[in-house]
Amino acid sequence: MKSRDLQTRHDVIIRNYRIIPLANGKFLHQFTPFTTDTIYQFEANSAPVLLNGERYNIGFRTMPDGRNIIDPSAMGKGDSVNKILSFLAAKQQSNDILVENTAKNDQRVTHAATDGYYWGKKYAWRRYGLVMAEGAFLQYLQEIGHASIPCLTSNPDLPFSSNDRSTAYRDDELEDKIDALIETAEKVGQYFKSPLYTKKFQIRPINSITDKK
Repeated sequence: MKSRDLQTRHDVIIRNYRIIPLANGKFLHQFTPFTTDTIYQFEANSAPVLLNGERYNIGFRTMPDGRNIIDPSAMGKGDSVNKILSFLAAKQQSNDILVENTAKNDQRVTHAATDGYYWGKKYAWRRYGLVMAEGAFLQYLQEIGHASIPCLTSNPDLPFSSNDRSTAYRDDELEDKIDALIETAEKVGQYFKSPLYTKKFQIRPINSITDKK
């Protein structure tokens, strides 16, 4: 999947879509979004893949020469669930809230671990699991036995003190474990199933990804 290499654009309206024959026997598909003159392109066969005026979510790489090359596996209509695009969007949202999420984790989660950085349950999910429901994310970590430690959580914003017993998960290898889950997931009806996890789970559409439960 190599999703860490991709950038995303959501809700792109296709304009000026054209298919150009290449000398190697393949065809170059090009378009510009409705709102900009930026050219996006990818190689495929001669069959049309996109429709002018339709909305798509796309994953692409910007090459050193400035070309924006779409990964066809990371492209889907705006009203469908594409696991790669959803995962990319979830990662971007997690990066956007990283400073806030880390500060809250440092302030509110107390544990005795000395072998690396640990996230409280909620903050681990916000960091790496927004592509799926929090409950499914935590069940997966428990099932695969990802490194964890008992912790206490508190919220200084509340008018009363509280120290709730909970679990914190080690940051090391956590992203790789979630990457592997999504990479191996295959669609089964409305759900996804991976050989790494015994339960079916949902991958959230891009417009449903949020750090709220």
